[in-house]
Amino acid sequence: MNSVIEVLQITDCHLLADPEENLKGHNPERRLEAVIAGARNKLQQQRKSGAKADHLLLTGDLAQQAQLSVYQRILKKTAELATNTHWIPGNHDNSALMAEFVGMDNKVVIDGNWAIVLLDSTANPDGRGSGSLSDQELALISTLSDLSVEHILLVLHHPPVEVGSVWQDQIKLGNAQQFWQRVNKLDKVRAVLFGHLHQEHQLQHRGTVLYCSPATAPQFKKSQLTPILEDDTKLAAPGYRLLQLEADGSIKTKVYRVDC
Repeated sequence: MNSVIEVLQITDCHLLADPEENLKGHNPERRLEAVIAGARNKLQQQRKSGAKADHLLLTGDLAQQAQLSVYQRILKKTAELATNTHWIPGNHDNSALMAEFVGMDNKVVIDGNWAIVLLDSTANPDGRGSGSLSDQELALISTLSDLSVEHILLVLHHPPVEVGSVWQDQIKLGNAQQFWQRVNKLDKVRAVLFGHLHQEHQLQHRGTVLYCSPATAPQFKKSQLTPILEDDTKLAAPGYRLLQLEADGSIKTKVYRVDC
């Protein structure tokens, strides 16, 4: 058992059925491949033994056109990045198709003194991009205090807080209040990890730290009334996040961008 658990997050890939097609003027397939290459190189630099992370988290909107072949491609491309791979759907995904992949439906991943809890936030879609946690997902959160671990990382697609961007705050987690009502009763949650925004954020909510990671697909500018693609060269680059879950419950994390 490793004293430090290394987690790689890749999110919001928006892959198309045809890998040669572009989305918003960019090729999502090439951007994902650049992220995979960058993450592999970084892991080789950081790991003393082996070049794999302990866990890869694919945190939703993996497909723009949700077809079985798209999900097969992303799993094949990322197969060598981590010892264990886990995913959750985003609002662009087809959760029923994703459920056909055996072994990818584990919602509570125990590793040492940590539990990584994968929550599906795509219930009750509003047709614009928002989603909610179902009653079953909310009930799951309420049971987490019974886990025989000391630390919990919650993972979902939709942000459970506002970030000061009008259009994005309208499509955050639809039942964020119910989410926090349950999370606030737990004393083991060390962080909440999500995507959806195509931006990097580190936030605090009532003492809980939240991390949002940039997309591999095109990024959006922060603090806007309507969607505007990022035009800052650095912030427009595709990215990924590495997290080190420490035995004492602390988390070291950094976002890395890659050239594409």
